[in-house]
Amino acid sequence: MQEVLTYDIAVSFAGEQREYVAAVVAAAKDRGLNVFYDKNKGNEWWGNNFVREQRKVYGSQTRFFVPFISKDYLTKSVPMDEFSAAMMTAVKQGDGYILPVLMGDVQVPPDLLHPHIHYLRSDDFSPEALAEQLAQRVGVAASIGQQPRDVSEVVKQALSYRLPKVTPADFSKYDELDATFEYLRQQFDQALPQLASLGLVGRARVSGETLKVRIERHGETAYGIDITKGGFTSDDQLNFVVGMNHMGGGNSSNGHATPYFDRDAGQPKLKMMDFSVFGSMGRSDQAYTKEELFHKLWDSIVDRLERV
Repeated sequence: MQEVLTYDIAVSFAGEQREYVAAVVAAAKDRGLNVFYDKNKGNEWWGNNFVREQRKVYGSQTRFFVPFISKDYLTKSVPMDEFSAAMMTAVKQGDGYILPVLMGDVQVPPDLLHPHIHYLRSDDFSPEALAEQLAQRVGVAASIGQQPRDVSEVVKQALSYRLPKVTPADFSKYDELDATFEYLRQQFDQALPQLASLGLVGRARVSGETLKVRIERHGETAYGIDITKGGFTSDDQLNFVVGMNHMGGGNSSNGHATPYFDRDAGQPKLKMMDFSVFGSMGRSDQAYTKEELFHKLWDSIVDRLERV
């Protein structure tokens, strides 16, 4: 098996910056750092075609990758091979594994280096001073147990193409409707008995396709809500009827929630059309997970009970 080498830092640069980088590497080695920089074999990371000559480094590990970003680094056709593009992508994503050093008056496009990403400028540091900065970062990483990362994994992640966000083929809004209805029933079954310590009697029962929640005080109904699968306008909704005056009314509604798959969040949610479910004139098209929906309902119940 090929030995896996471990480095403290691995440097990346264009040939024009070799003198400065070589001085940084020498100073870093003087401070006990193990540095990937193979001058003797002529394999500087950006001097030749990395894909052809430096694949072996993919099997190495390093605590930090340090690209020295210059105009040459960004404009040469050979440097911008798939590996350099991958590293720039990692810089763009704010990966803390990457410690960029800007060379000279290079202006990095904002789509590659956002203002919130920390970087150093070579003009502000002698090679020895920059090596000291790197040694301090390595020391902190080692002290907190930060492990070296496999370069190949960083490359793989950075080169991964963005895939479209789609609704899973097996997602069913009706299955999600059933799951939400059952989840609400279970949560009310657990929450309502806790009201007993306050002199309140709570119960939740299912009648057909309706979950009926009632809370009593001294034998009088203090709060009620009916949650029905299938609204009076559509069968793919939960319909909410709040209050005692129109319980069981066929065309009554204080709001309704429709299941859908939130592709950005990667999970099912419910789009809530709220007229007055939560105690006041609602806001339409609010999105909740079933967990968030229950907590919102429970908070509104508590608020109303406090006003009784």
